[in-house]
Amino acid sequence: MEGDNQTPTTSPAQRRLMQIDRMTEPASANVHRPERPVYKLVMDGKFITKSARPGNSEDRPYPMTRDEALHFMKNKLNISDPETQFAKDKVELLNRVIERLKKTIPFTNLHSFMTTQLWDLDEYDLKRHMLSGEGGICTWINPFTKALLERLGYKVHHICGYNPGVPIWDNHISTIVEDLTHPGSLHLVDPGTRRPLNAAIPLDFEKESPEYRFNFLTSKFFKEKGGRLIWCARASTMTLNGKYTMYDSEGKAWKKQLVYFMDERRNWYPFIRINAEFYRAVKDNMTPPFNGLVFFAYIDGDSIINVLAYGDSIVKQLYKPDGSLEQGTISKQELLRFFKERFPQYSNAALDEVFSICPFS
Repeated sequence: MEGDNQTPTTSPAQRRLMQIDRMTEPASANVHRPERPVYKLVMDGKFITKSARPGNSEDRPYPMTRDEALHFMKNKLNISDPETQFAKDKVELLNRVIERLKKTIPFTNLHSFMTTQLWDLDEYDLKRHMLSGEGGICTWINPFTKALLERLGYKVHHICGYNPGVPIWDNHISTIVEDLTHPGSLHLVDPGTRRPLNAAIPLDFEKESPEYRFNFLTSKFFKEKGGRLIWCARASTMTLNGKYTMYDSEGKAWKKQLVYFMDERRNWYPFIRINAEFYRAVKDNMTPPFNGLVFFAYIDGDSIINVLAYGDSIVKQLYKPDGSLEQGTISKQELLRFFKERFPQYSNAALDEVFSICPFS
C-alpha cells in the first residue's frame, strides 16, 4: 500500500517532484466545451500555490439519479431496501455501503492505459466506470461515493489531501459525511484509496483517534493545527523515518499515509482535468522505471491484492489479515490471464488494449 511498511522504496532520482501550474485551455472551434482551467504537470520540485489548487474553480453536478443509486445499491452492492435501512440506522447503512464499495469497486489506474482518449472522458464516462464495477482512482471513486450517498439522503462534501512524499498538494480528494450521529458531527469516508478504510471514521476526537483495524492495516488519525487530519498506519521500528513518523500519547510510532485539509472544501470536477494531464504525461513516457505505479488493488475475502510496477517488473502482492506479505514478480501475460479469469467487468478487448500499451514484458 502507499506508505505502508513493506512497500519497496524508490530512489530520490525516481521520486521526481512535480508541480501543477494553472493554465487556460484555449477555446477551439473543434471542441464544443467552455474555456476552463487546466493544470499542467511540470517537473519543478515545488508545491503549487493555494490559488492554483484544484477544486476552487468550476464544478459540475454528478450525473446520477436516485433510481440509478438505488439500483446500484441493490444489484451491485447487494444491499436490499436501502431506503428502509437509511431510516432505521444511517450509521450501519453507511458502513455497509463503504465495505461493499471496497469489495466491489477496485482501486485501479488501468483506465490510464485503456483508452487513447482519456482527456475527452466526461462525467458520464466516469459514472459508467463506477456503475460497471471497473473502478478507478480517488478522483473517480470518491465523487461517485458522494453522489451515491447524497441520493440516499446523506449530507456530504469533499475535502482534499495529499500523499506524504508526493509533492502535489491536492493529489487526493476525499469525502466527509455531516450530521450523521448528531448535528455538527463529521465522519471521514474514503473508499477511494488502495489502503483499507472500510468504515466511516468519527472525527469527534480532540488530538488522536482510537485505533482501527481493517484487513491487515492498523490505523490511527491525528489532528494538527491548521485543520490538518493525518491518517497513519502502525509502524515498525525497522521502517521509521522521522519525516513521516508520528507518535501517539502512549509513545507508539505511526507512519503517515494521507494528510487531509479539513477546513478546505473542494469541488470534484477540476480534479478530473488534473488526472487527464497526469495520465497523458504517463503515456508520453511509457518506459521503465515506473516505481510505485498502481495497476490494481482490491479486497479478496479478508486479504488485499496489489498489482504494482517496480523498476521494469510487475509485482503482485498479497497482504494477509495477520499483516504478513507474500509477493513476487508476474509476467504481463500471466497478469492478463489473471484479469480475464477474475474480473468479468473488463472486456477481453479492453484488457488486450491495456496490455498492448503496457511497457512490461
